[in-house]
Amino acid sequence: MFFWGRVAPQSPEEELTPTAKPGYIRNFRNLNLRISEGNSFSGYERNPFFINLGGKGFANIAGLLGADFDDDGRAVATSDWDHDGDLDLWITNRTSPRIRLLRNNHPEHNKSVTIRLIGNGTTTNRDAIGARVSIWPKGRPELRQIRTVRAGEGFLAQSSSWVHFGLGEAEKKLSVQVEWPAGGTETLDGLKAGKRYLINQFKGAKEIRANSPSVDDISIPEIDEVRQEKGLWLADRLPFPELIYSNEKGGRQSTREFSGKPILVNLWASWCEDCLQEMSEFSENQEKIRGLGATILALNVDGLTTDNQETEALGGWAELSRLGYQLESGKARPENLGKMEILLEFLTSRRQPLSIPTSFLVDSKGEVAAIYQGIVSSKQIISDLALLKARSQDQLSRLSPRPGRWFENPLAQNSKTRLGDYSTLFARNGFPAEAEYLLQLANPSEKATTPQELYNRAKIATAQGKIEEAKELYQAAIRANPEYGQALTGLGALFLTEKRSDLAEPLFEKALKVDPNHAAALINLAMIDQSRGRKESALEKLTRVIELNPDYGAARLNLGSLYASMGEFPDAIVQLKKAILLNPKQPAARLTLAAVYADTKQWERSRDLYLSVAQSHPKLYQSFLGLGSIYERQGQYLDAVRAYQKVITMGGRSARVYTAVARAYLALGQKKEANRALEAALKIDPNYPSALKILRAQ
Repeated sequence: MFFWGRVAPQSPEEELTPTAKPGYIRNFRNLNLRISEGNSFSGYERNPFFINLGGKGFANIAGLLGADFDDDGRAVATSDWDHDGDLDLWITNRTSPRIRLLRNNHPEHNKSVTIRLIGNGTTTNRDAIGARVSIWPKGRPELRQIRTVRAGEGFLAQSSSWVHFGLGEAEKKLSVQVEWPAGGTETLDGLKAGKRYLINQFKGAKEIRANSPSVDDISIPEIDEVRQEKGLWLADRLPFPELIYSNEKGGRQSTREFSGKPILVNLWASWCEDCLQEMSEFSENQEKIRGLGATILALNVDGLTTDNQETEALGGWAELSRLGYQLESGKARPENLGKMEILLEFLTSRRQPLSIPTSFLVDSKGEVAAIYQGIVSSKQIISDLALLKARSQDQLSRLSPRPGRWFENPLAQNSKTRLGDYSTLFARNGFPAEAEYLLQLANPSEKATTPQELYNRAKIATAQGKIEEAKELYQAAIRANPEYGQALTGLGALFLTEKRSDLAEPLFEKALKVDPNHAAALINLAMIDQSRGRKESALEKLTRVIELNPDYGAARLNLGSLYASMGEFPDAIVQLKKAILLNPKQPAARLTLAAVYADTKQWERSRDLYLSVAQSHPKLYQSFLGLGSIYERQGQYLDAVRAYQKVITMGGRSARVYTAVARAYLALGQKKEANRALEAALKIDPNYPSALKILRAQ
């Protein structure tokens, strides 16, 4: 368990308060805080029940009646619920039990009369609210009782609209007088004790029988089965606070680097058995999670103490390796826990220490979608990742364990006010940078957006396929901070995907001027060098990246591919094997190494690698393309045709593949099938050289 000590804000709170609160909340802030936090107003203070002693004061008889509950009571309403002539009590509380029914089981049923008034609907409202009813024993007006029909009974309560009179030892024959709200008085005689009457305005009294079922006869309907989803799903989401954590080499990384893709931020510890069970399951299902375009960031909390100090700890890297975990990981810092506690406090109005494990599902926009306190299954995570892609209305069913109707639309909250309050909470707890960031989100037009926010939005736009919007956002970030290396490389990468290396290259070079060791800039420049035939320059850049980051799998892969293109196969094999060791389940390095083995006529090794990729990534047609090439080069033409046709059925249609099919058919002597394949190739690319060459040779 961990606690975060509150400290004074480091910047004036007034500068961070984004919106003027309504007067009620501003004037009664402490009261509202107690309500939102679920605090007791009068808990452990027994409910009183006073009886009038006839001019001699009142006596508390709650204990005698069994009504002296030590609940946090809020309101009481009266009603003859079981129609036995005496009043029963409904009590509601702030805390559990939220409602109580206290049945009055008086042994005598003929010492009361109950009246319901109905107005004419024109001069008097139909419920006759405001009408005044007097009742007395016939001939004894000095024993008159008076009631007024009211719409409410104090705070949070409205009693029955039936007017109840207790009669004691009064005569059985009664007189009633009704003063209607719009004027006019109606007097009725002959009413009897122990009866129920309906009085329509100026139409006399009608005796009615109580035909409603008693409480004993009411059947409790079956409750729909409760859904067993784990975690708190959020309808109106909030930005996940930026966490700066330590990577395995001790460097600093930020959770905002993952903007544009969903991520599960998981807090775990090596001493926590539930954590290890959870991490083991995550490891078994990490490819499924990666296949959904998401990842997991496992933040280890070993060595973090309750006084916000950080002691020496290994960070759990060895434990993750033992479990086969290959996704993102890091070592949490004390302030990370503080920020997440503030997030939970804002959502629940309660500051509580974080339990371990706890996980936060963050969507591609960087907003919290769900919180799981305690162990959560991979099945639940995968289900919730799929739900992130559903419409907002479809996600509402995840908010409640049972179906029903919403009293208030949970999506209709004022996001500006909410973000402003969220910002203020971070300011009060000593996180001014996070508060400022949220304030800018709440008021984007009042203050220029920061380069970091523009960069984050650009990453989101890229993930959504909004390339032109992403370019504009990257350019705005660069204008705001011309030395923003991540924005420079992000924009350059977009230009590379469009094969605009002339625009991408100067951006990467500028990023290198800011940081000569910028790995992404070096790798992308190496790709440009390789495409232009400057292989030695590319080799120099990639070697430099690996010297700085020996465990950078992508750099090893690119270097291995470069060596292969240079014919340096032994060096290529060394680098590609290291890339596979660093990312054993990533297919790119295995496919490239399989191609190198094929080029060096190590057929069995090549085939085994292609088959392993086909098994682990059955939707990748590249493995079957490689197998077809091996079979063709070994003279196994029928197997080659089958492999190439598999590529076509999997969506890998291209002039190259159809031409390869044609070559294999010609080798088998099946000229007709070969010509069909050539026609298909030329239909895709009428000028494909290899296909045209085969046609001319026939």
